Amino acid sequence: MMNNTIYESQSVNKLIMTFSLPAIFSLIIETMTSVVDTSFAGHLGSQSESALTAMGLLSPLLAVFVALQTLFAISTAIMISKYLGRNDRLKLNNYFKSGFIMTLVVSISTSLLVYLFMDSILSALGAEAEVYTLAHDYLKIIIVSNIFSAVGYTLTSTIRAFGNPKAEAIIIVLSVVINIVSNAILTFGFQLGMVGIALGTLISELVCAVLAIMYLVKNKNWFTSNRFSVRAFFTMSYNMFKIGFAQTTIQLLAGVTAFIVNYQLLTVGGNSHIALWNIANKMYLLMLMPIIGITQAVQTIIAYFNGKGDEVKKLMVVKKTVQYCFFYGIGITAIVFLFGKYILLLFTGDQEIIESVMSIIHVIFITFPVLGVTYTIMTLLQVTGSEMKAVIIGMTRQVVSVIPLVVLLPYIFEKYDIFNITPSFSVFFAIPLADILTLAIALLFFRKAKKIPNVDHDR
Repeated sequence: MMNNTIYESQSVNKLIMTFSLPAIFSLIIETMTSVVDTSFAGHLGSQSESALTAMGLLSPLLAVFVALQTLFAISTAIMISKYLGRNDRLKLNNYFKSGFIMTLVVSISTSLLVYLFMDSILSALGAEAEVYTLAHDYLKIIIVSNIFSAVGYTLTSTIRAFGNPKAEAIIIVLSVVINIVSNAILTFGFQLGMVGIALGTLISELVCAVLAIMYLVKNKNWFTSNRFSVRAFFTMSYNMFKIGFAQTTIQLLAGVTAFIVNYQLLTVGGNSHIALWNIANKMYLLMLMPIIGITQAVQTIIAYFNGKGDEVKKLMVVKKTVQYCFFYGIGITAIVFLFGKYILLLFTGDQEIIESVMSIIHVIFITFPVLGVTYTIMTLLQVTGSEMKAVIIGMTRQVVSVIPLVVLLPYIFEKYDIFNITPSFSVFFAIPLADILTLAIALLFFRKAKKIPNVDHDR
């Protein structure tokens, strides 16, 4: 019965479409949670700039939350798809159980650590006075939300791995709609400000986790309580850790980069620059979601064919994914350059802010099409057993390129007065310059990986 799966009944093109469209849609909607929070923060009247600054300063920490959620969410889904391909229900069940347990362990530990050191963390992020108070109000609730968010992320990824991407999308859409409605009621109806924004997010993440559990139980895909040894649990957890490590490291490094960018902007610019960067970055991430959606969707498809040993279909999925991401990148860059100012109305109605943000967007989106190719290659290397190469690509972008450029560019532009560009604005040129270098490394690895071996993580 397990061989009668969606993976077997559809062509490669249709599989990519069937899995990608719901994944893209659900990720865009899920990202809207962050966009919605930023949007509501930008409409808090006299507190708007401080609220936007608080959200901007917290973004590196929130990136760490997401990175650690990825550690076992994606890898659990990959192992489920793999053993679905091998028709091995016992291994599938045990990997699901181990991934769920580790998701709880990592998310609860993370939230507890942040709670214990919250004041020190906020001070290190650069929060002061009113910004500190608003960030504290938001964070004390978000650390609880983080646990439900991690569980929801793992379980919705699992639903996709079982071949039900549409159900995954519906659950996420419902939770985000609840987030928007809750935010509106709590933030403005009850006048709770930042606390209302955070509570709206918490409610939506709780709903997402509960709906995912209900769906998996109803469809008899929830793991059973069969016993297996502690050694087997740690072995499986380690196997999933190896798979998730690449993605988590890349996202953790992105959080470090965000912190460095914020620090530099505060040093050479000020709070207003943090607010502008926060909006530009949110838009950037929103446009990046379809690329992440496609690559996350095909991860489970590649894992299935990898488990089955079908090299032809696996490589076909790889090539088509790179093509789709590249053409999407070109199209979205054109749209952003032509119509970006209208999209920015989501965040603010202030035309002066919109013009300033558009200047940043014109810089950071220059190399957006190649970012799509790079991101695709990273995630595909991760699934097919070349996790460390994916980590090297991520480190090339974040550590080797972005961080040194963010530090050096303001100094260079101030000393040589290049094109009358201010030192604070020069920080944003680090993004396209880093993208070009990273693409070169990614293409080098991709050419070597055209014949990807059938990797077995159990060996």
